Parts: sequence; structure tokens; C-alpha cells
Amino acid sequence: MKQQMRASAYHLKPAEIKKLILATGNFRDRCIVKTLFWLGLRRKELCGLDIRDLDFDRKRVTVRGKGEKTRIVPIIDDEFMSDLKHLIGSRRDGPVFLSNQGEPVSLRLVNHIIEKIGERANIDNPHPGRRHLSPHLFRHSVARFLKSKGFSAEWIQNFLGHESYKTTMDMYGTISIDEMQEMAERKLGE
Repeated sequence: MKQQMRASAYHLKPAEIKKLILATGNFRDRCIVKTLFWLGLRRKELCGLDIRDLDFDRKRVTVRGKGEKTRIVPIIDDEFMSDLKHLIGSRRDGPVFLSNQGEPVSLRLVNHIIEKIGERANIDNPHPGRRHLSPHLFRHSVARFLKSKGFSAEWIQNFLGHESYKTTMDMYGTISIDEMQEMAERKLGE
């Protein structure tokens, strides 16, 4: 049986993102949440992010993405950029995100961090087939947020590092389940 809605149709609203940021247990985890959202990174991209990839002067980040592809992503939130600067401090190279043991954060640790923050914030995955929040949900959320702010599908394609425009349109060119519900409430409430 074909799934009715794609996973990309489910996302977190900006108010939920703020609530998750407030529920983080420490500054590193707050920066992880903000990085997943504001840069639209995949979990592996976040774990591989190196301090040398950050260009604060030009407000850009080099992301080593899926399939060994590299893309440049603008830093579009000044508070987030300030947090990243504070997180790395005087370090000049190495992983941006370190575990409590000083090692690069692992994929599994990132999953655990996001799951625990979701529990603390009492926010469930909006996808009915999934219980816990996942790092990839932030990628869908920022794409939907940018779409709602009028960013073009081409801009979002480049931002997310999709090879094909069709991928971006298939995932974010349609309205989300939240948008469908809001539209129905508006029209039926008239």
C-alpha cells in the first residue's frame, strides 16, 4: 500500500523549534538543534562539520554533503552565527561538535540528543508513523519555513543540496499536512 503523505509533508512549526531550543540541556545541544534547523543539514553533515568549514566573515558554511558533494550554505540567522562563534571559542580546526569525551559527536549521539530534547519539550514527531523526533525532521522543517517565507524552490534546492530540482519540487512543492489543515479550518470556518 502506498503511503498517503511523504515524510517531508510533516514538519515542526517555528514555535515548536523555539520550544525545543529552550528545552536543551546544554549550550552544545542548543547549537546542534539550531545547526540542524538553520543550515538544513543531514545528520552525517552535522557530525562531519569542521571549524574550517565556517566562514563567519562572509556568513557562509561549506557543507560536505551526500555523495561527496560540497555546497556552500549561507548563515541566515545572526543569533545562530553568534552561538557558533561562542561554541568553538578559540579552536581553529577540528569538529565543531564534540562529545563529552572530546571526540566528534556520533550519528547515534545526535539521534539520542534530539530524542531526549523532544521528550523534555513534550513534542512528538508530527508523522503519525513515527514516535520520536529525528534530526532529519529539522531539515524538512527549515525547507517548509523557507517556502512559507517566499523562498524559491531553486533557492531551497541549492540550500539543501538536492541534485535535482525535481527532488525539491516532489518534497516541498506541494502543500504540507499542516497547510492542508489550516486551509480547511479557514475555509470551513467561514
